[in-house]
Amino acid sequence: MAAHRLSVCAWIYGDAPLERTLARIAAAGYDGVEIPGEPDAFDPRNVRRALANAGLAPVGLTASCAVPATRRDLAHPDPAVRADAAGYLTACLRFAAEIGAPLTQMLPSGETRLAPIATRAEEWAWSVAGMQGAAREAERLEVKISIEPLNRYEAYLVTNVDEALAYVDTVDSPWVGMTLDLFHAHLEEPDIRQAILKAAPRLLHVHVADTNRRGLGHGHLDVAACAHALDTIGYRGSIVLEVMPPGPDPFRSIKDARSAEILDGYLRESRAVWRACWESLRRFPAA
Repeated sequence: MAAHRLSVCAWIYGDAPLERTLARIAAAGYDGVEIPGEPDAFDPRNVRRALANAGLAPVGLTASCAVPATRRDLAHPDPAVRADAAGYLTACLRFAAEIGAPLTQMLPSGETRLAPIATRAEEWAWSVAGMQGAAREAERLEVKISIEPLNRYEAYLVTNVDEALAYVDTVDSPWVGMTLDLFHAHLEEPDIRQAILKAAPRLLHVHVADTNRRGLGHGHLDVAACAHALDTIGYRGSIVLEVMPPGPDPFRSIKDARSAEILDGYLRESRAVWRACWESLRRFPAA
């Protein structure tokens, strides 16, 4: 049976000090963490120290490509904006290498931009070219890039597994693969289990949340079917919880004074749900 590391995206705890967030994640029983992709906000030495103190392994960086708040848009018609996005990705790769993370995520186009500014074909080509350039740095640093399809309400260029596979195949680098986020997948994929099977050759990373983006067991995601599919393909990457408490603003996790405590509960509950599904596969292995 494939081994994987249960992890959590640190960004869900908002602006809390990283040390405090890592302590909460470790206390909930996880052994890995995805660090926010903000190289300018952290000293790698301090991050390494905090990770060691918490007993957590860095499993990757979470890209932050919201536009127009940032210029991190590889598909933008303005070459200067694309250069900024490529520079951001390169900085993330170097930060990941410094803290020992095996990959950094990146979005093919700016998050919250829902339509092309030029043509889709032009923006696809610009994005692919930028990713190919970053892939050379990824190879030099031995840190992979994992592109993540987001649902149609958050992005437009790559929103499902088929588009992600086409994008990665066009980039054509062994250092570029894909993340499958089960929350986004439930909105875009006709069959999440089949999406996992289809993604297998390029799958580097998996995000999990229930269908309402709360903890596992709070929505209607078929967690057992997802676990079975990942076991079937022999997935050995991380399972990374990326959840949010209820409330307005889907791009802001900490909404009030109770949010962090709610997240703590989601982490404990989700770990129990996932472990139960995974343990059942040991008793009844995938064919």
